[in-house]
Amino acid sequence: MLGFHLVGMSLVKLVPAHHFYQRLLQRINFSFVRPLVAPFYSAIGRPALDSVVFVKLLLVQHLENITSDRKLVELANLHLGIRAFLGYELAQPLPSHRTISRTRQRLPVAVFEACFTQVVGLCVQQGWVSGHTQVVDSAYIKANASMSRLQAKRSREAAVVTTTLGPAKAPPVTASTERLRHIQRFQAASRKAGPNKPGQLVRNLTHYHPTDPEARVAFSRASRAS
Repeated sequence: MLGFHLVGMSLVKLVPAHHFYQRLLQRINFSFVRPLVAPFYSAIGRPALDSVVFVKLLLVQHLENITSDRKLVELANLHLGIRAFLGYELAQPLPSHRTISRTRQRLPVAVFEACFTQVVGLCVQQGWVSGHTQVVDSAYIKANASMSRLQAKRSREAAVVTTTLGPAKAPPVTASTERLRHIQRFQAASRKAGPNKPGQLVRNLTHYHPTDPEARVAFSRASRAS
């Protein structure tokens, strides 16, 4: 009997009104999504995944820091707040992770950018985005530079002499004296632990690449230039 009543009960009533996804549902109108994706949806064939549900799922994926569509569906199946946010009752099956992946592949990047801009704008209107903090993301890109060509930067003493006599190609060391001592102690311990390892220990603070000065050693603590 208990299971029967739970299935028949509206899922929204089980989620507190102050829950994050419930507040998001009440304040953000996602109806803007359908006109954006309408040119990419066919009027014939099998019913497609509701575009509003799809965008909501992508938003949940971002907010919950999930990179797998399979994990996203698993979480939504277990999370009452997310189910209510998507508009699915307890007895309704959620979209397959394969359907989410196929829908993502069929839509152009411009649609995702437009949806993101619209959602952020609506959040700003609701006072949820203050704009006082900026976050910059980045990714490693393999440089077209050989580790074997790394060269040592100029010491402070050499930098002073070079400034007096004229410019030099090698950039000066900008690390503090204490930082350089720490690097020297670490390198000495590394050489003692692996005396037979080839190459030399390098750090971005003490070495640079003459062909591509912007290139950096990605993992300096364990990098050796042979």
